[in-house]
Formats: sequence, structure tokens, C-alpha cells
Amino acid sequence: MTLHVENPELLLQEKSGLQRLVELFPGATPMRIPICVLVPRGNGQGLEEKTGIEYGTSRMVFFESRLPLEMDDSFHLRNSDGSLDADAIVVGLHFSKSCRAIAARFVTEVRNWILRGGH
Repeated sequence: MTLHVENPELLLQEKSGLQRLVELFPGATPMRIPICVLVPRGNGQGLEEKTGIEYGTSRMVFFESRLPLEMDDSFHLRNSDGSLDADAIVVGLHFSKSCRAIAARFVTEVRNWILRGGH
């Protein structure tokens, strides 16, 4: 069976912002881990969102968010059972109309993280 594509640019447009961002960081593994993202703000206030990690490496996570995260912003992420409880920094962004695709690097090595890097 042959797949004929009438408009190859249409395929590029169908890629999500997250998929485009992940392509810039080789070696990311698809996953689905529900997390809570906590962004500290002044006066003891903070922003919080429940989302999910969709890709990861030994040092990075990729997810979509509606929070106003920008490059170099620090935030905290954790999962429901506490096995993931880490600080991270935004190192990549892709904006779309409804949300932002976020690439974030862990600040320190994360214990119990499901992906391990070679040292």
C-alpha cells in the first residue's frame, strides 16, 4: 500500500508543539506520568497545575502547560505517590494558542527517576 500525501506541509502543521520541541532534544522516551507543577511566586503565593509528563530523558521532562512559564523559570514537580519530587528549570518552550510545550531540566539528579543516564 502506498501513502500519497497531497500537501506535505500539512503533516508538519499536524505535529504538536510538544512533538516539535522533543525533536530538538534527542533521546526522549515517550511516557505518561501524571504530575503537579508548582511555580513559586512572591508573598507566599504560587501557581499550581495538574498535567502529565509525556516524554523524558535521564535529566529532562517534556509536558504541556497553561501556566505562564518562561525560559529559565524554576518550578517544582511531583507525582501523586511522591516518588518524583524535584525542582526543574525551563530550557525550551513552544507556544500554541491553548498551551505551552515545556522542556525542563532537573536541577539535581533525581532519585527514583525511571530513566537513568550514562555517566
